[in-house]
Amino acid sequence: MTDQPQAPADVDIFQQTIEKNSHRASIFEIVLESTVFQVIINILTLYALFGDDIRVAAFRLSADIVFDALNITCLIMFSTEIILSVIVKEGYFLSFFFWLDTISTISLLLDISLFNQAVGLSGAGGQAKNTAGLARAGRASRVGTKAGRVVRLVRLIRLVKVYKSANKDDEDKVSKLIAQRRQKRKVTAVEPQLQDRGEQNIPAQSEEGETKESKVSKMLSDSTTKKVIIVVLALLFLIPLFSVDYFVSPPTSMLMQAQQFVKLAESESSTYDDVKNAYNQIIIDHSGIDNYIVLFTSPLYNYKDFPIYEHEDYPNLRTDEQDVGAYTLDYETLIKTTNLPNDAIVNFDKENPDVVGILSTRQAAMMTSILSIIRTIFVSIVLTFGAMMFSKDSNDLALRPLERMIDKINKIANDPQIVTEMAVIQNENSNETVKIENTIVKIGTLLALGFGDAGTEIIRINMKKQGDVDPMLPGIKKVAIYGFCDIRNFTDATEVLQEDVMVFVNNIGDIVHTMVDRYMGAANKNIGDAFLLVWKTRPETYSFEEDNVIWHDKQYISTLSDCALISFMKIQCKINREPKILAYRQDKRLQARMDNYKVKIGFGLHMGWGIEGAIGSNYKIDASYLSPNVNMASRLEAATKQYGVPILISEQLYEHFSPEFQEYIRHIDRVCVKGSNIPVSLYTIDMNVDNLPQSNDPLVKYKEFTKEELKMILRQKKLEIKEQIENGEFKAADHLQENKDLRLILTGFKKDFMEVFRKAFQAYLDGDWKTARAMFQEALKLKPNDGPTEAVLHSMEETNYQKPSDWKGYRELTEK
Repeated sequence: MTDQPQAPADVDIFQQTIEKNSHRASIFEIVLESTVFQVIINILTLYALFGDDIRVAAFRLSADIVFDALNITCLIMFSTEIILSVIVKEGYFLSFFFWLDTISTISLLLDISLFNQAVGLSGAGGQAKNTAGLARAGRASRVGTKAGRVVRLVRLIRLVKVYKSANKDDEDKVSKLIAQRRQKRKVTAVEPQLQDRGEQNIPAQSEEGETKESKVSKMLSDSTTKKVIIVVLALLFLIPLFSVDYFVSPPTSMLMQAQQFVKLAESESSTYDDVKNAYNQIIIDHSGIDNYIVLFTSPLYNYKDFPIYEHEDYPNLRTDEQDVGAYTLDYETLIKTTNLPNDAIVNFDKENPDVVGILSTRQAAMMTSILSIIRTIFVSIVLTFGAMMFSKDSNDLALRPLERMIDKINKIANDPQIVTEMAVIQNENSNETVKIENTIVKIGTLLALGFGDAGTEIIRINMKKQGDVDPMLPGIKKVAIYGFCDIRNFTDATEVLQEDVMVFVNNIGDIVHTMVDRYMGAANKNIGDAFLLVWKTRPETYSFEEDNVIWHDKQYISTLSDCALISFMKIQCKINREPKILAYRQDKRLQARMDNYKVKIGFGLHMGWGIEGAIGSNYKIDASYLSPNVNMASRLEAATKQYGVPILISEQLYEHFSPEFQEYIRHIDRVCVKGSNIPVSLYTIDMNVDNLPQSNDPLVKYKEFTKEELKMILRQKKLEIKEQIENGEFKAADHLQENKDLRLILTGFKKDFMEVFRKAFQAYLDGDWKTARAMFQEALKLKPNDGPTEAVLHSMEETNYQKPSDWKGYRELTEK
């Protein structure tokens, strides 16, 4: 049965548990949050705010049917949005915003002329011929228009939704960008200033500072927005109540003219000419002005001298663009007192006894609509900026720092090592929230340094669960490359350096950890004079089948294996080039104790499974690895002294090196290490560390760089290599040629020596020791004092260069 390790999912320890109703809810959510739907809703929202005013200001009566269709579309879409929000959004139903959305949607009915006509809030515009109903229609239209303009203000709250929608889109883009950057870091050109150190470098890349909106931030933001909306709407609704025009409509010009005409017609002293002239004068006086007359009629319209006056523009006027004045002419009074001809009296229209005059208020209506648009924009600005300004201080001082803290804690919970890439906010006048945020980074950094990469799961699990801290978790079986590194002559150095030994170890440790981290590894243990280093393989690249490892991505493991060896080669070069390490060659205390003292390090590299977990108790734990494979790396390092080489590599790791890299590595022995009866082949790589040129000290030559900038440079170098590995672009052979350190350390590589040694060693394994001895001696001529050659010859000398009778192609390694 194949056991496939699973990569852990990202942790959000502040995430609220929300149960979805069903798969249907998720579909509705996709529709509601889709970009297309949001764009349509936002466009319709802007139309709902300005559409009716644009209709009045720029179009005539004939265009009303088109605007009715658009308003009905808005009504349907907004209703759909409300229904979807009720299904998808928790707590939306019957909430403050639910009622505002509902009221603003219902208010759209007042913009539909067909609806207004149906409920009596508007007439049929210029098509109405019933003079008795014209006055009622005019009054109803004014009431409907006034109510519509007031209720329409509720729609302004939809601007808040547009703003929030835009904010959410920006937040989603930022989240996706951050996720993409975590998967694939973009790197750029090499820093010219650091090229002479033989290393590639790229400028620092900034991380997006935006974070996901927290629950507290959302609650406070919504609360502030509600208060602003209530205040603004209260002002808009209540201020008109303090105007007399709201309660009483003052008499209009046409109402007064109609009233005067009726009085004149009913007066006993009025002559026929007086009434006729008054009728015509009214028409003349109200022509050619802004509010010109478009209709004037009386019950006497059937008589030739009192015809209905109708302006050509009258049929194009909406009801709310007409100023109607009407006054009833009493028939009984007229026949008693009038001096009008009998024909006029006979043709009196008793069914429509009103004298009606209508003025065009088209110009005023246009101006009102334009001012309404301006008022809507103004109120929108007040509403938007009011909400922003009310919440600005709370956002700046509390909410944004809180969101950054939440984001950083989640990042630390998912990957404790990422905290080392976080910068502390430098501000002398910082407040408590900034200090808390910096403290989180500092504590996280110490946590990462203390637990190391092996403690990721311990931190992740304990930060995710709500109970007490439980570090004693079951171990996890993983496959990794284990490297063991030991400082030579450490006991003597400790006795000589005394207190300075800490600086000595840390200077070496800085180089070791930096190089291992750069090449995808992690420091696990610091044991005085030794370091345990680990290159964990990604869980998805392998699986277990009983005790065997099945690889699913051979290119990846080959690249990781190359990186492990390259990092040790870089360390070997650095301790022979870095000024702070070379300074110990001049230390009189060390030289007095050990002639020609140089810092030397031995390395052992092995690959295999290991159990990752917490070792210790509730008083003290170490996150590390338990496995015979870890011990094997330690034994290999110890054996480097016998072979006179700085590094030994096991065959389990060697077989994963890229073919181009294997050309530089030689097979030097096959042994059974102490404590094991399984033979293992040993390999090494020849490195030249003599007379290497000293590196430039970045702290001296590049003093313009701050500590944080140098830290970012190192980080970018790691990201460059990581990107190449993830894209399958990392080639060890190319890296050996491009990197100055690696070129220097491989100077003097002798292919002829490698060939002679390879043949000699093969004869040794085959049991032809006579040939092997001769060829080993020939190899020593090509490379005098070669440690592995002398070690094998020494082991052969123990049996007088005669193959043992039980020779199986390997020997016992007597020392640990």
